[in-house]
Amino acid sequence: MLERPESELQIVTPRDPLPTVEIDIDSIPEGLHGYSDLVTRALSSVAEKSINLRATIYVYQGMSINFHQQTWSAFFGVAGDKKLLDVLLNAFQSAKVGYVRLSDHTNPSTATRDFHVQDGHVWRPLEAGTWYTESQGEKNLEEDSVSETEDLELDAEVTNGEGCRISIPTRFRVARADASVGSVCKKIEEVFGVPEGAVKLCDPNGRPLRRDAKISTLRRRWEQ
Repeated sequence: MLERPESELQIVTPRDPLPTVEIDIDSIPEGLHGYSDLVTRALSSVAEKSINLRATIYVYQGMSINFHQQTWSAFFGVAGDKKLLDVLLNAFQSAKVGYVRLSDHTNPSTATRDFHVQDGHVWRPLEAGTWYTESQGEKNLEEDSVSETEDLELDAEVTNGEGCRISIPTRFRVARADASVGSVCKKIEEVFGVPEGAVKLCDPNGRPLRRDAKISTLRRRWEQ
């Protein structure tokens, strides 16, 4: 995983509402575990072939009746090359998402910036001020780059050369509210060296949240 400060990315910031592709989140096949990986793969297939392509994908989630029934929908607005709208539409249709359509315009100020295409890579937010990509071939940026998040010091257990467990202080950052559950789980797995998919963030009833859910949603459920 490669990281880059947001200041080094050319985030597209539109003034006008964006045309969108809408999907009913609950109609995503269970095997996909949400839309994040699907969207990343679809955008990567285009980004790798067009290194000069630059676009930022804004996502808004909310109630909708555009499918002639009440749904919890995600609206994907493209700021930049609009051909990516068709890329996303085709990707969702090919993945057998139950309800998908070209839809209403969305105001970028009410949406979150969840994906960014630049330099042949697809970047996703990791924490405030930092984005990451799964692409390889570049030098990792310094992990302790300037961030707007609060630093915490926690104890992490490690094993010394004699087989004894010892605690060492380790610095972590508080996850921002609009970060995805999936990106936070991925970071925890990387920090502690546990297998991919081993970390789950659950609600008070022990049910894992979808990887596309926001950290703000997780916090609200625990505060109820």
